Amino acid sequence: MDSLKRRFLFIFLSVALSATTSAAEPTLTMLVGTSNAPKMFLNDAEKPVGYFTELAQLIGRRAGYKVVIVAVPWARAVQMAERGEGVICSLSKTPEREMLFNYSNAVLVDRVVIVTLKKRNLVAASLADLKGMTIGVNRGSKYGTKYIEELPMVNLDEDNSGVSRLRKLVLGRIDAAIIPGGVAAVTFNAKMAGIDFNDLTVQKTPLAIDKNYFGISKSRPDASDVLGHLNAAIDASIADGSIEAIMNNYGGMP
Repeated sequence: MDSLKRRFLFIFLSVALSATTSAAEPTLTMLVGTSNAPKMFLNDAEKPVGYFTELAQLIGRRAGYKVVIVAVPWARAVQMAERGEGVICSLSKTPEREMLFNYSNAVLVDRVVIVTLKKRNLVAASLADLKGMTIGVNRGSKYGTKYIEELPMVNLDEDNSGVSRLRKLVLGRIDAAIIPGGVAAVTFNAKMAGIDFNDLTVQKTPLAIDKNYFGISKSRPDASDVLGHLNAAIDASIADGSIEAIMNNYGGMP
């Protein structure tokens, strides 16, 4: 076989192998936030990290996809997912969102907590208990119907970072901060912010017990198929302890 024929054969086999690999492992874009540490955030190298980022990679691969993680501010991630530009990770259920998204099985259950300054001796189990106060929240996040109904009772200070939220709390710019992820997340963010955790109070009663899902726009024709694969991978990852193993690296389940 002359060199020209060998060259064409090599090109043909390369294209065929590429097509086979692509067919066997389709690409799935998974959308995460950038500032919700330790759940999903950017590290010093601007790389998306965090436990839900790892869960997305694990479950996406087990579902048979080549996973592409796209990290953008949370409100933008929700908008992109609404347009069908990817599967959004760690989405909470609300009646409004259920009109737009198909949801996977629950991946984990999150404790959303209220954080206050210890010296103020505040006690709160809901936004209603903080009526008229200024509350720091993550822009675009919604933690169930009760949370949404009580939002008009408080003055919102929205941002994209738990670190920024705790700093504003210590500076007296807000009266309380809403942090998803329980005590482990508050500890993590306080350390990143250079704040002594002992100066903070994590209120005993969580603001919400929030199930986290993958969400995919109902406008996508492949929504049901993608969710079928993801649900099988979620169930397998719960059963064999893979999800718990990742969470143990971040202080345990939230």
